[in-house]
Amino acid sequence: MKTILKSMIIAITLVFMFIADVPFLFELLVPEAEAIYGTRRRTRRRTAVVVGSAAHAQTAAAQQQTAAAQQEATAAKQEAAAAQQETAAAKQQAAAAPAAPPPSAAAKPLPLGTVVAALPAGCTSTPVGGVEYYYCGGNFYRAVFQGNSLVYVTAKPE
Repeated sequence: MKTILKSMIIAITLVFMFIADVPFLFELLVPEAEAIYGTRRRTRRRTAVVVGSAAHAQTAAAQQQTAAAQQEATAAKQEAAAAQQETAAAKQQAAAAPAAPPPSAAAKPLPLGTVVAALPAGCTSTPVGGVEYYYCGGNFYRAVFQGNSLVYVTAKPE
């Protein structure tokens, strides 16, 4: 009888030792095991932190993409506004520029020294003595600067 009792005690002890080595069995048998070991609590906290930080990273990335898109849209609007301002300024300059005299007939040349803002249509470039002259409607014009503006003056080629 002593032998059978000893064998049973050893078998029961081995079973308890096996249960102690396998945590999930111990947790199934003892509900407060997670409080004793703290393993499930730590695992849940780690999982929550990882999931929370991943969600935060995704949210931050989405916010950065939205901000970048807004910046691009703002830059495009600014470029469009600048283009409109340049167009308006060009129209104002064109309106403020003195009108070019009407092209004169070939028989009636302009007096020498007459200043025009733009050449009449149909001019041909003619180099004479190293100077570029433009021939239009019986007149020769030479390009000169008057202040910061380029104007054309009637001249006699030499």
